[in-house]
Amino acid sequence: MDLRRRLLANTWAQLVLVCLIVVLANTWAARSFLRVDLTADKLYSLDLTTRALVNRIDRPLTVKVYFTRGLQAPYNNHEQVLVDTLEDMRAYSHGLMEIEVTDPTNLKELEAEAQRFGIEPIQYRYRGENVTEMRKVFMGVAFVYGDKQQVLPAVTQVETLEYDLARAIKALVTDEERRVVGWTTANGEPDLFTAQNGPLVTIRSKLAEDYELRPITLGGAEGVPDDLDVLYVVGPQRPLSARALYQVDQFLMRGGSLALFVTNTRADMRTLRPQNVYHGLEALVGHYGVQVNRDLVVDRTMNGMMRFPVRQGQAIVQVPVNYPLIPKVTDLSPDSAVVNGLDSMLFPFVSSLTLADPMPDGLNSTVLARSSTASGRIKGVVTIDPNAFKMVAPGEERGQWPVLVSVTGPFESWFADKDIPEAPADGGPPPRDDPAGKLRQGAPARLIVSGSADFVANNIAFMLNLTDWLAQDESLIGIRSKTLQLPALRPLEPAETQALKLANLLGGSILLLLAGLLRWAIRRPSSGYKARVETGDSAGGGAA
Repeated sequence: MDLRRRLLANTWAQLVLVCLIVVLANTWAARSFLRVDLTADKLYSLDLTTRALVNRIDRPLTVKVYFTRGLQAPYNNHEQVLVDTLEDMRAYSHGLMEIEVTDPTNLKELEAEAQRFGIEPIQYRYRGENVTEMRKVFMGVAFVYGDKQQVLPAVTQVETLEYDLARAIKALVTDEERRVVGWTTANGEPDLFTAQNGPLVTIRSKLAEDYELRPITLGGAEGVPDDLDVLYVVGPQRPLSARALYQVDQFLMRGGSLALFVTNTRADMRTLRPQNVYHGLEALVGHYGVQVNRDLVVDRTMNGMMRFPVRQGQAIVQVPVNYPLIPKVTDLSPDSAVVNGLDSMLFPFVSSLTLADPMPDGLNSTVLARSSTASGRIKGVVTIDPNAFKMVAPGEERGQWPVLVSVTGPFESWFADKDIPEAPADGGPPPRDDPAGKLRQGAPARLIVSGSADFVANNIAFMLNLTDWLAQDESLIGIRSKTLQLPALRPLEPAETQALKLANLLGGSILLLLAGLLRWAIRRPSSGYKARVETGDSAGGGAA
């Protein structure tokens, strides 16, 4: 009987101890923060930059989440991901961050409150097997930080959620003025400001969140505004005047950040013939240490796709075709923040670049992107028909070629020993610059050069990173690149493919053979034991 009582008491003691441990563990977990992230790039952990931004909060920050519950895919887990990310941020806020989550749907007072913050309901459509639903829902977040406010009107995707939240918090805790980004428009460039659809609209809307965008007309009397921080020259189709080149040069001399995406060859998809483009920038860019070659980079292994007309019966249809004149570049500089987190980039109709050796004094160059080892470059291309590039062309140079480079440092003016070009006589105001004010030696500046203007529309993530780098606002580049997407598989070289095929064919048999040999070696009797058996020796004595 005493034994039964001791066993019963021991059981109750164990139960009480387990309950006590659970309570204490939950209490500790509620007051502590621990996350184990086993992904290679720590995709599910806050970036150090995000933590630093949250750590700068020095007064109460209220985050109001207005989210309609019960949504179907693809929005069914957005609220949970959003709240989880905010909870992670709160752990680094020294208790100054408070999160309020409400569903304002059909509650007039809460709907009005959300709309006062700028969170409007969005149209939600869902069609399942047994239900079709159409209604207006809320999916927004408002940040209230003293007299400052920031808002994310609609969280419709979570791939870049950490970046969106960090950008909002940065705007609250810093007092920096918006940088000014210019885009030239007077020489046949694609117009960023009048585009109605396509990638340029996305680039414009994303950049407008953080920067002031301005159209810039080169070649006139006024030139580049003094408060401009970044200047994009993308795909001019006509030669820039000497006056325009002078204005670009002087912008770089005063420490501005310049991005030149020029096209030497334009594709005519109607005739499938290339058209030469003369933009007049060769001498200027060459003076800065970069030569944009008059050729086309071709890659038959690593490339993108393009639609071409193909006859099928009586009809002609547009069929996607792997196109060697759209190299897919995966050899990106591992040390550059501009391409940080990017797996690959497309370079349609790109010309190769050549860097001066040595570079002009004081300048540092970096090859940001280089074509694959299977690529080549061709001069004097006469057709852009994909069938013309199935075989190596006569005169084609094989090798890896730089297609995107950066140059930093103090540049020397191309106009140092030249007269200042006059503005056209159009009756406008006289030029405001004078020889005494010409800058011959520049302040430290940043220059980006690529031989493809079509590159811009095909690489939106890079363009956003690049603008941050050019504006010297690099803190959020790494966060933007942390997209929750499956990484692209690296294409295998022919030798690697052959080795894997052999391993798949023979590997199993070789492993079985090795396992059999190992088992035979372990179970084989030793020679000494064999001799003892044959002579009749044993541990217990001799034979009877």
